[in-house]
Amino acid sequence: MFLLKSLGGLVFGKADADLVQLKNGQLFRLDASNPKGVRELVFKDAVATIRRTTTPFNYMLVITRVYEEGEEELGANEDPDDLLDDERDERSFLIDEVLLFRRVGGRSGPHSIAWADAEDASGSVGSVRGWEFAVDPSTNETTVRMFEETVYGCMFERKFGKSQDGSSDEEQTRFLERVKAAAAARPIGFKAETKFSTPKKQQTLDAGFKTPPSGGARRNTETQKQAQTPPSNDAPLGLPAVSAPSGEPLVEEKAQLYIYDPRIFQFAPIGQAVSVMQILETGPFQYCLVVIDAGVPRISQPIDDRMNPHFAHAQASFTWVWIDEATGVPLHTFCLKFASEAELSTFQQAFGRAMYEASHKERFSKVKKDEQQYVVRAFQDADVEMADAGDEEEEWEEEEEEEEDEVEEDEKEAKGGLVGRLGPGDDSDEDDEEQEQADGSKNSQLAVGYKHNRSFVIRGNQIGVFKHTDDDQLKFATTINNVRTLNGQYFSPRKVMLHEQDSSMLLMNPNDEHGVYKMDLEYGKVVEEWKVDDNMSVDDLVPDSKYAQMTPQKTLIGINHNAIFRIDPRLRGNKRVDTETMQYQSKNNFSSAASTGKGELAVASSKGEIRLFNKVNMRAKTQLPGLGDPIIGIDVTEDGRWIIATCRNYLLLIDTEIKDEGKSGFQKSMGAKKPAPKRLQLKPEHLNWMKAPVNFTPAKFNTGEGEAEKTIVTSSGPFVITWNFRRVKAGRLYDYQIKKYDDNVVADNFKYGQDRAIVVALPENVEMVTKNKLQTPTKYLKSHSSIVNSPY
Repeated sequence: MFLLKSLGGLVFGKADADLVQLKNGQLFRLDASNPKGVRELVFKDAVATIRRTTTPFNYMLVITRVYEEGEEELGANEDPDDLLDDERDERSFLIDEVLLFRRVGGRSGPHSIAWADAEDASGSVGSVRGWEFAVDPSTNETTVRMFEETVYGCMFERKFGKSQDGSSDEEQTRFLERVKAAAAARPIGFKAETKFSTPKKQQTLDAGFKTPPSGGARRNTETQKQAQTPPSNDAPLGLPAVSAPSGEPLVEEKAQLYIYDPRIFQFAPIGQAVSVMQILETGPFQYCLVVIDAGVPRISQPIDDRMNPHFAHAQASFTWVWIDEATGVPLHTFCLKFASEAELSTFQQAFGRAMYEASHKERFSKVKKDEQQYVVRAFQDADVEMADAGDEEEEWEEEEEEEEDEVEEDEKEAKGGLVGRLGPGDDSDEDDEEQEQADGSKNSQLAVGYKHNRSFVIRGNQIGVFKHTDDDQLKFATTINNVRTLNGQYFSPRKVMLHEQDSSMLLMNPNDEHGVYKMDLEYGKVVEEWKVDDNMSVDDLVPDSKYAQMTPQKTLIGINHNAIFRIDPRLRGNKRVDTETMQYQSKNNFSSAASTGKGELAVASSKGEIRLFNKVNMRAKTQLPGLGDPIIGIDVTEDGRWIIATCRNYLLLIDTEIKDEGKSGFQKSMGAKKPAPKRLQLKPEHLNWMKAPVNFTPAKFNTGEGEAEKTIVTSSGPFVITWNFRRVKAGRLYDYQIKKYDDNVVADNFKYGQDRAIVVALPENVEMVTKNKLQTPTKYLKSHSSIVNSPY
């Protein structure tokens, strides 16, 4: 018999979100394999709350950290790696049978409650890992018992989808006995021989997912209503039957199918225990992923780069996004859990082939063996340590403490980045017609200065100038109006590059593909026009070396679709240097380039290929094959060791060092020693709630001559996204943080000399934001979800 039955509506009947609390206690992590000890203290002072969600009959157990005076500021310096999901202040658990909730200790005290870790990072839901809330001795027995019985009441309502008030005492008693027996059979915090099993019909994710595993979540009526496709009568858990295309199977395996529920941050199983998964060749270079459950096709999806595929070999799982073909918007996140890593590897090989052929429109069998492995390994699971991560990992804690200290000091003076807007300037010759042209434009480009702490924002034929202040803010300086050629023709620059110690800016005119225009930034006018070549166009400009703009260096590098060449403005006539030109006969479709500190050059193409040059007038030392997606931007570390290439929906991180040779791919052909590239992408389940196609802006490393690269920044839609570069090299490819704006981000880049502040250009304004204003997706999502105080 539930105690709450006799209390009537005292707890469940009240309208408050919080049902009951234990106001004083300590939170411990229980893990028999933890080298720090089986019982590790997480929160020294904490409050335990049972909280109602906006989903009927679903409740959360929330443990909130309580700070003493001044302790919160000190806590900001903790290493977030030591905290699950970067949750420094709060832990939330969906109240469900799989928590194996139990009370520990006698009724006379000391009081303690414990539960299994339904999001066990090792991948075993309901494993020996768990949590314990040690109740303060001052808390009376009645309060502890009410809390315990409320938990069981929440489990009952979630299980049966109805209020316990309308159920019989016998029904509740049977449920309670069964739940307590299941918990008693599975010790928490100690190794046990008994295999964990859950009650019948309460399916769980028995082999775990890192992001994040299921706690026995079931699809309820509300979830089905949220689905984009109406369920059919014979479809399990609301997933409708589909018509599968005919084709030749490339691979066929058996796996368990799961769907991600963004309301509770968990994967829930769909259909029978085993589904059949196929990759079908439906036409020339056309492939389709089909999942069949109980003999009925449930998923049919063309294979392309928008799937955001993620392979996790430790969990033998494959996760991807299902896209609405009409809108391109991610609607659902699915996961296939294979019986073994070998079966996953077989599927991964077939998937890599299908993805390559669909993108390149050529047979995978024609690709060299080492390049085949290069392509397939780009999809391998995230948690694989890269070459030089070991030494840097030991420095993380010390370096990040220093960074947090710097941010804390800055925040004592700064209250947030100022927003700048471009407005009319004070040019005396400006007329109404010219101003009208600028007023209809939006911000389109961003150039961050190295020498004089300025940022320049291009808006039509205007250039806004913003000063970087010492407290990481932006201050509007001036507007350069009416960008025009020497003969007075107005134009809106399509590309810009700072030059000669930030004293000048090189502009590219969309109406002149053979020329470059030099603007003197002191006067705010174009003072020189360079004709590069009569026949050879200029598509992009690159400095001679990574930080050449810090120097008086005159020359620079130009590229077009099949050539790279040096430009020397001191030459008479055409400025292209004939002896320092490399032109290919074939159309390589070069799209972007970046230079190292030594002047080596990485050139990317719209085919996805990357060529590494150590001299402009010689053929590339190394050619890295493409994955089939156009590269829209590329950056390289100062020492040339690392390349970050930007594709539409993923970034590609490449180590250029040749193993055991002490040389890089810029100096010598990498041949068969090409490293496994790493795809940096957003988690499929995060795309599920972003509800917008991924469209990355060119990613950048933080800058600073002699400064170590620590962070990568990019954006997609309204989100600014940063990756911790050092952790990425350690294999943690999903270690990213985000900040959402009200409008789409046009461009972003770091303030020179550090990675703490980021300049963000939006269509209508410009802002500098400090890195600590970004959140992990888990924190962001929970702060905007039904589990907190607002509907999802």
